[in-house]
Amino acid sequence: MQRFIALLLLGVSYHSVATTALEQQVETLFQQKAYDDVKALIAPQVNNKTKDAFLLATLGRSELALGNATAAEKWLAKAVKADAANAKYQFWYGRASCDSAQQANMLSALGFAKRCVNAFEQAHQLAPENAVYLEALAKYYAQAPGVAGGDKDKAMALSKTLQQVEPLKGHLLELELLLQQDQTEAAKALIDQVPALQNRPEPYFMHGVKLAQSRDYAGAVQQFVHASKQDAIDTEAKRSRLLALYQLGRATVLAKTDYPQGIDALQRFLADEETLPEFNEWAQFRLAQLYLATEQRPAAETLLSALQNSTKDNTLKTEIKKIY
Repeated sequence: MQRFIALLLLGVSYHSVATTALEQQVETLFQQKAYDDVKALIAPQVNNKTKDAFLLATLGRSELALGNATAAEKWLAKAVKADAANAKYQFWYGRASCDSAQQANMLSALGFAKRCVNAFEQAHQLAPENAVYLEALAKYYAQAPGVAGGDKDKAMALSKTLQQVEPLKGHLLELELLLQQDQTEAAKALIDQVPALQNRPEPYFMHGVKLAQSRDYAGAVQQFVHASKQDAIDTEAKRSRLLALYQLGRATVLAKTDYPQGIDALQRFLADEETLPEFNEWAQFRLAQLYLATEQRPAAETLLSALQNSTKDNTLKTEIKKIY
């Protein structure tokens, strides 16, 4: 009996070590952004009958990173069913559901959106001090329509909580909410009160987006120019500055003014080593529009011809046909 117990304990210990080694290997691959390698490692170990929450969640997370929202949502749904108390799994499931909502038709999108917010709420309840989960839930409340669980009051309350954990992110979220609600004076007051906001691109970028939405393109251009000139001291600042360059180019197209400034902004956007691939095709299209507006037709045709042959974006294809 003692020998049996010893062998049993040895088996448990071996399984634990093996699992830990796999987890470490997976995390290393994720840090290296080797998402295809993670999928190739995990996929052979997973099928529709798999109950191992770690394997299910890891496969789902790899699919999410690869942009395969439908597959990610499927595996992560199984993962949270197997281990509902794991905040990380709930968070990834929420992200996969949100991505699926963006890609789904109108009838399906609402169901995905509700699963997204429910998962974010679960992640936050399980780990209330985690700034990532808190910010995800707060931004969902801020941006989603009411029918899908959006709630500006809840978002504002969470922005105050986030300020206690991650002050800068909390203040940026509060600023976003104030601008959404047209509380311009309160937004300016917040910037004046928080020195950390004053030399970052995000406040100018957010204000520019708000002005562009109200078709004040001249005002939007000024804000995007300010945003593009701020130092990018971290990843979020870098992203906002790049987006400001893209939006600056777009605003000059829509305003039909400041064409050279728009061309320069889009050229800088496309030349940046850390540019945002999801905006590249539209940036090229906007640049082509500006080339046409400044009688640089050969340069425009070079861009439009390549885009027409490569893009899978049907909306973009339609826009190209209108001018080329």
